[in-house]
Amino acid sequence: MGFRTEMRKSWGLMVVLWLLVGCSSADKARIPAEPDPVITEQATDEELRRILSAKLTRQMEFLEQNKERYKEEVVTVPSGGDNYYYKYYDEFPEGPEETSIVVTKAETFSPSHIADVKYRKVRYQTRYSRSPGKAEDDKDFIRDEGVQKETYEFDGQFWRLRNSTFEVTKTSVFRNDQWRVSQGRISRVEEEKPEYFVDKVRTLFGLLD
Repeated sequence: MGFRTEMRKSWGLMVVLWLLVGCSSADKARIPAEPDPVITEQATDEELRRILSAKLTRQMEFLEQNKERYKEEVVTVPSGGDNYYYKYYDEFPEGPEETSIVVTKAETFSPSHIADVKYRKVRYQTRYSRSPGKAEDDKDFIRDEGVQKETYEFDGQFWRLRNSTFEVTKTSVFRNDQWRVSQGRISRVEEEKPEYFVDKVRTLFGLLD
C-alpha cells in the first residue's frame, strides 16, 4: 500500500511539473494584439527601462481588462501524450507602479542589456482535468498569491522574455463564502478513477480495441 501511495504521489508530481510548462505557454498567448514599438536608435539604460515598463504596463492592463473573459476560457495543456484542461486568470494587486525593473548592460553584443523584473501577482486557477466539459463547468478556483520574477533580454530592437517564475507565498480556497488559507496539500489534478489507468495500460499492450 505504501509503495502504491508513493507511486501515485510521484506520478502526480510529474504531471504537475509538465503542466506548469504548459501554463507558461498559455501565458505567452495572452498578450496585447498591438506589437511593441521597434527601437531603432541608441537608447540609454533609463530609456530602455521606461520602454520595458510601458510594455509590462500594457500587458497587465490587458490581462485585467480581459479577466472576465479568461474566467470562462478553457486552456488546453498537452502532457505526455494526453491533454489536460483548466481555466485561469490573473490580478495584479499593486499594479504596474510597484513593479521592480533593474536593467544592466550585458557582457555580450547581443543581447546588449538584461532586465530583472519582479511584481506581485494573484492567480486564480481551476484544477487540471482530462475532460474539457468538466473544466468548462468547474467554478472552484484556487487562489495563489506570490511574486512573479521575469528576465528580459534586449536584442537591439525589442525586449524579449527569456524566463519567468511565479513564486507562490500563499494559497487559498473559497469555502463558506470566503477565501480561506490552505493549511495542507491541495490536489491540483482532478483524480482519475483506477479503471482509467488500467485501460491505459491495456491499450498500450493492444488488449483493447
